[in-house]
Amino acid sequence: MNQSLDALMGSIQRALREEILPELASDHARSQLAGVLDVLAKVERMVVWSPDVVREQLDLLEACLSQAATRIAGIGLTVPAGVAWVTAPASPITQAALSAALEDAERRFALLVDWVFSSPAGLPPDFAEELHEALRTALRNTLKAQRRLVPSADFSSMTAPRAAAGAQGDCT
Repeated sequence: MNQSLDALMGSIQRALREEILPELASDHARSQLAGVLDVLAKVERMVVWSPDVVREQLDLLEACLSQAATRIAGIGLTVPAGVAWVTAPASPITQAALSAALEDAERRFALLVDWVFSSPAGLPPDFAEELHEALRTALRNTLKAQRRLVPSADFSSMTAPRAAAGAQGDCT
C-alpha cells in the first residue's frame, strides 16, 4: 500500500461527503451515508495498517537507540538529551498510539544522528564509526521493512503470449 491509512480513510470519507452525499435524494439514503461515515471514522481510529511492519520499524529504532545510549554511557560520555530509550508499547495497540510511538522513536533517532554528526568532544574516531554503522544498519533495516509494504508489479500478465482461439479451456 503506497498510501497511509489516514490518507486512504480521509480520501474515502471526503469522496463520500463531497461526491456522493450531494447526489442522494432521500433522507433515508443520507442517514445511511451518515452512518457509514461514522463507522469509517471509528474504524480509522481503531485499526492498525500493517501493524507488524510499523512495530518492526519501531523495534529496530528502539534497539538502535538503546544500544547507542548504553555504548555512549559506557565510554563515559553523557547520552544526548531526549535520546533516552523508551519501552515500545505493548500489543494490542491502536493505530494512533503505534504511530505516535514510531514518530517519537524517529524524533529521538534524529537527535542521535545530529549528535553523532556534530562530533562531540572526546568521541573516539573508531567509536564514531561504530555509531555511524549502527545508524546506517537501523536505517537500512527500517527501509527494508517499509519496502515490503509496496506491492511488486507483476507485468507478466501483460507480456505473456495470449492463448490461440479455440484453445483448451476457451469458452467460445
